[in-house]
Amino acid sequence: MKKYLFYISIIFISCQDEITLDLPQAENKLVVEATIEQGFPPYVILTKNEGYFDPVDSETFNNLFVNNIESVEIWYNNDGVKVDSVILDQITLFDSLPPIYTDINFLNNNVDFETGELTSPYNFSMPGRTYYLEIKWNNQIISAQTTIPIPTPLDCLWVEKNEAADKDFKYDIRAVYSDDGNIQNNILIRSKRIEHYERVSDHTDSLLCEIKNIPDGRLQLIDAGADVLINGQSFETYFPRPKESGFPSGAYNSTHVKDCNDSVVEFKNDVVLIKFCQIDEPSMKFWRGLVRQVGTNGNPFAEPMNLSSNINGGLGVFTGYGAVYYKVPIIENTTIFDTIRPKITDIF
Repeated sequence: MKKYLFYISIIFISCQDEITLDLPQAENKLVVEATIEQGFPPYVILTKNEGYFDPVDSETFNNLFVNNIESVEIWYNNDGVKVDSVILDQITLFDSLPPIYTDINFLNNNVDFETGELTSPYNFSMPGRTYYLEIKWNNQIISAQTTIPIPTPLDCLWVEKNEAADKDFKYDIRAVYSDDGNIQNNILIRSKRIEHYERVSDHTDSLLCEIKNIPDGRLQLIDAGADVLINGQSFETYFPRPKESGFPSGAYNSTHVKDCNDSVVEFKNDVVLIKFCQIDEPSMKFWRGLVRQVGTNGNPFAEPMNLSSNINGGLGVFTGYGAVYYKVPIIENTTIFDTIRPKITDIF
């Protein structure tokens, strides 16, 4: 008996039509990053939103910033009556920052720009007050409000070797915090390396043996959330170094040496600024959402989400910070108990 194997080839021929989708244009909205914290002038950064499918080119970044603002005002009330207000004007403080709106009169008269120190107190921004923001732009009024909570310090911070790191000069910053069980605390933590040493590149494949301090440009977000799980407890935590994307999981550098062109070069330890804040609930919802979005960046199984906003008529957030600052040199067994007074350049 013979067996026959038949190959049947079925060719599917399909017609392909060009499909053009008429997508709705994104509504033109103002994006607000507004901040006020005790003892410092408020600052506001204003940009425009971009459509998801809008082209990205060399001019995109510059086109985001808004210049045709009629006015930016912040004030606080007492029994519903406006007590004091500040009109903010645009200024470029640092090359690493976009143009901001702030209290220029105070800066010009009360800041030593060589040292970044305030020469007199700024009494407009105080803990416990609720502040109101109003922006007039493009025949629109964009408004928001926020409260500066009472700052609460950490019990202490210390530097501890990162046992999981593949390099013996990598260290973590750990801390103990005692939460007040009588109030709801919404916590936000930022950090930046105000000293960080790297070998200088000569723009080729090789590195020079010159060591240069290359600090972080701005404070970077570590985490934000409410005290629901730790209300009234004292607990130990740690503050990892933020990365460019994904969850913060980095460590900091202590003093170490490396080989370079038949010589040995020494790298000084990092010095880290920790900003530990209390924020109100609407602000916490925005920053917590941002943390979650960054943490799921690139995950195809992550559920898409929109950021919560407390800006009426726009996007973004107006945050009041009840903040305390710590300067932490990455030196083994260093323990920090005292807060520091930051410079004007350190609050960004």
